[in-house]
Amino acid sequence: MSELDHLEPSIRGVMSLPTEERVAFAQQDRWIGYTKAQEALGSLSDLLAHPRTLRMPNLLLVGESGNGKTTIIERFRELHPVVPQPGGEPLMPVVVMGMPSEPVETRFWTELLLALKIAHRDSDPVQRKKNQAHSILTYVQCRMLVIDEIHNVLYGHARQQRHFLGVMKNLSNDLKLPIVAVGTRDAIRALHTDTQLSSRFEPFGLPRWQLNAEFLRLLASFERLLPLAKPSSLISRELAIKLHGMSGGTIGGLSRILKRATIQAIRDRSEQITLKLLDQIDWVKLSDYGKQAQAL
Repeated sequence: MSELDHLEPSIRGVMSLPTEERVAFAQQDRWIGYTKAQEALGSLSDLLAHPRTLRMPNLLLVGESGNGKTTIIERFRELHPVVPQPGGEPLMPVVVMGMPSEPVETRFWTELLLALKIAHRDSDPVQRKKNQAHSILTYVQCRMLVIDEIHNVLYGHARQQRHFLGVMKNLSNDLKLPIVAVGTRDAIRALHTDTQLSSRFEPFGLPRWQLNAEFLRLLASFERLLPLAKPSSLISRELAIKLHGMSGGTIGGLSRILKRATIQAIRDRSEQITLKLLDQIDWVKLSDYGKQAQAL
């Protein structure tokens, strides 16, 4: 048996790199296809393949901050990239945009045009931006629009919220385009401002991770991707409990902790993650930031 059998074959070659190159490698994001993520990708694929109808179905991908929503969307976009056609025009099946910080229509069209990489002026009239966005979405044969941070709708007053949700509904209706809204639990409350629109969104939840067999499988998957010379046995009872508590049950928190611990283990040449090392890294879980801020 090789000393590096605890690593994926693609990771073993990294072990011969100089220290700082190995550190840079450890800082990179890597896809782990855990069960819920694969289910989400399946739902997105079904929606992308849905025939154009008068009333297009939509999806609400909802979960806590740092629990993998954006990673799943990015993975889906990677699976459906922009493809240049023989005539030179791009085919863009999936367009991902960020929801503006408040539900203002002109800012929505600006964000969409930026996502499409279309030159425009912020001062252009709303109707001009809208026409331009509709035209480009049709030109690139967009088949799905993803709006991240949809819970920002709540940062406007009631009239703004209703108007903006009407903009979304009309866009979906006009272009027969499915919309994927991505956000925290507040997104559910935001969409329920318009009952007709909310009825079109099928919720897909990404709950916090429980300390169970699925979490242990996740830890095992992570360990095979960490460029460390020695096995850490992350699935051991003590380490699993420690990592679950530190991460707050979010995959984003877990990923950041393991990256930081891996870098520490590379630089101090211990080459494995231990309880002692986890106690040494500077880490405060997201749910504790508010408590710290109040104490200052």
